Amino acid sequence: MARLSRRTLIGVALLFTLALVAAACGGGDDPSAGGDDGASAAPGEPSGTLRLFSYADGFEPEYIGPFEEEYPEVQLESKSFGSGDEAIAQLQAGFEADVVNSCVEEATAQMVDLGMYQPLDVSRLEHWDEIWPAMKEMPGVQKDGQVYLVPVDAGTAGIMYDADEITTPPDSWLDLFDPQYQGRAALEDLSVTAIDVAALANGIENPLEMTPEQLEETKQFLIDHKDNFRTFWKGEAAVKSLFKNGEIVIASGYPGTAKQLRKDGVNVQFAAAKEGQMLWTCGYGISSEANPDAIDAAYALLNYYTSLPPQIYAATNWNYLTSNQGIIDAVPPEVVEEASLDSLYDLENALPASPPDDPSAWRAAWTEVKAG
Repeated sequence: MARLSRRTLIGVALLFTLALVAAACGGGDDPSAGGDDGASAAPGEPSGTLRLFSYADGFEPEYIGPFEEEYPEVQLESKSFGSGDEAIAQLQAGFEADVVNSCVEEATAQMVDLGMYQPLDVSRLEHWDEIWPAMKEMPGVQKDGQVYLVPVDAGTAGIMYDADEITTPPDSWLDLFDPQYQGRAALEDLSVTAIDVAALANGIENPLEMTPEQLEETKQFLIDHKDNFRTFWKGEAAVKSLFKNGEIVIASGYPGTAKQLRKDGVNVQFAAAKEGQMLWTCGYGISSEANPDAIDAAYALLNYYTSLPPQIYAATNWNYLTSNQGIIDAVPPEVVEEASLDSLYDLENALPASPPDDPSAWRAAWTEVKAG
């Protein structure tokens, strides 16, 4: 569930410590992990071209602007994608990038397995010791003692709705399939999101452990209710446009997107679904095909993303939960309250960010839904 295209956030430490209790006890906090096989050349002054491939919020002007001001000799070239599947397809087709963004519930582990990320030299990650320990244990962040991804932000998925049109807030994933919204609902075009939503709506408590039979039932449920959806949206700009134009009144989505719509004068609110909220976590790594001349700039960008100024921006403007533990003390009380940074999360209503056991089967099922 990607973030502002992808993804009421909760207390940083408590969320990830609780949602990934077992993982938080692991040994991934060793800052020396992954130091030998990564790009370990002595750091220099960042300069030259740096190619960034990410979700669009990764280079939103006000978010990335301070980096560009700090490193005027770095020419940042950015391109966005709408899903992890799309990112993998483009990279496999030959698209070249130096820094690549991915989300652990979507594609990070797969991208590591495919060799798309190079191991990182953790000694060059200035804020590695400040990242919440449990975030370091998420799928794909580390593998075989090497670090491949630096966690940056996180959040939860739920239901966005036009409060001028829907006066009783929705509280269930089933509301997306309610016939009264036929042709005026939208679902994010991500296999992991769509199938999670449909499975939870059908009473499957842990979609990540679905049997093949349950996956088939979930796929058929989506096909049977396809007419309820005006479209399957891809990218924050798309779903914002749908709400602004009055084409939809309800959609799967994220609190940050709803907040942006309210800033734009559209009364879109965010509601949690009682069946469970899906947690997402995203970060950045260095491509295995990165230009060697871009390595210094790449590490500078990773260090920027995990520093407090952009993380404060993300928490304040997008209601993101962020990876740097200093966020709690770095934002004013009203931000802590609005982003629920001091809240204890209901573990039984949280689905930790993790890919399904057979992501290819989920992608195939979702392809059938869209074609059916």
